[in-house]
Amino acid sequence: MTLGTIDGIVIREPDEPVRAAVLSVGSELLLGDLTDTNATWVSLRLRELGVEVVHHLAVRDVLAEFLDALAWLAERVHLIVVGGGLGPTVDDLTREAIAEAAGVPLEHHDDLAEMIAERFRAGRFEMARQNLKQALIPKGATPYPPVGTAPGFGLTLPEPTATRVVALPGVPWELKELFGRFVADEVRQLAGARATVTRIVHVVGRGESNVASVIEPLLEGRDDVVLSFLARSSEIQVRLTVSAEDPHAARAASQPLVEEVVAALGSAVVGVDDDVLEDVVLRLLQERGQTVATAESATGGDVAARLARVAGASASLVGGMVVYTAAAKDGLAGLDAALVAAEGEVSEAVTRDLARAARERTGADWGIGVTGVAGPSMVDDLPIGSCFWALAHPNGEVEVHGRRIPGDRGQVIARLGSAALDLLRRRLLVDGVDDD
Repeated sequence: MTLGTIDGIVIREPDEPVRAAVLSVGSELLLGDLTDTNATWVSLRLRELGVEVVHHLAVRDVLAEFLDALAWLAERVHLIVVGGGLGPTVDDLTREAIAEAAGVPLEHHDDLAEMIAERFRAGRFEMARQNLKQALIPKGATPYPPVGTAPGFGLTLPEPTATRVVALPGVPWELKELFGRFVADEVRQLAGARATVTRIVHVVGRGESNVASVIEPLLEGRDDVVLSFLARSSEIQVRLTVSAEDPHAARAASQPLVEEVVAALGSAVVGVDDDVLEDVVLRLLQERGQTVATAESATGGDVAARLARVAGASASLVGGMVVYTAAAKDGLAGLDAALVAAEGEVSEAVTRDLARAARERTGADWGIGVTGVAGPSMVDDLPIGSCFWALAHPNGEVEVHGRRIPGDRGQVIARLGSAALDLLRRRLLVDGVDDD
């Protein structure tokens, strides 16, 4: 096979980068009930294979709309990855749509029908007759034998220019398995020996525009790197995408960029790639042989939960208290009810005592306390977003910080938790720079 061709058909010219689109099928995707995680996963895999994904599109289970989507994408990309619509019911139209777009009939494959029947026999289920529909694929298509009950297939649309279309089941594990077994090799044949990596620098305590103002000038004029920013509730991500001949070369090329970004952002960087804030905090605690406990009001246990999701957290996370009400602050954390009434549940004094209580009542080395107004209404005349976080040190010292955190309820909770964890991270770094 020649580079850039599939089944002898030229899909792209040798000096032309491969452009791709992900077309997700299913009316349910457009009702707002589901998140299209398949499209995200496919884009990631294609990017790693050196393919530029330029469109994500979702289409209802309507044949005419499906055909319009295929026609529109075929004018713009070399590769279309279709996810979904390969089931046995009347609303599963992927086979019909791609066959009509290619101008070919559907063909029944006895071998695929037997594979599907075997899946049902293995599970001791009776196969409905309508499942035989799944053994139909467009004439001339390359079948991808099923790992569940839905075969996939690949077919090249001849017009307006040759466009490769691959159809995969919507069930996530089936889609991923068939992509790995069949589609990845086709993509390599189209794209050649290229690989793309995206390095992620995790930043806490600085806004997206602030981070961008520091980083964008560093990479101005760098056509070999794609810079993007992702603002999550708990952090800002600086994403650096680099392509090279293979993954090792791409990663090596990206490393100086990562180091430059980390140096420019200083102590606001909490980790790189998979090394997120919770991982860093727990690793630093384990290196010191120390532990932490929490007493949480506004975050409702989210700080402890974020730590607990990291494998091996039990070595450093002692536990936590959710003290959402004044009574809980008194009964569980042992706070002075008169203090809570006088200072307010969201206050510097109460947050300080929560951090102290987390440490003293559990025997942990460090204690985290948080209070805040996450919404939807004000508390004690404090506006939404008013937050305090405190850290009790092993020597008994307690420090408290506070500010108004922007965002909706979920964002306030996530950002407050990150502020508290980042405070602990900074104090655990012996030679860290404190720019609070």
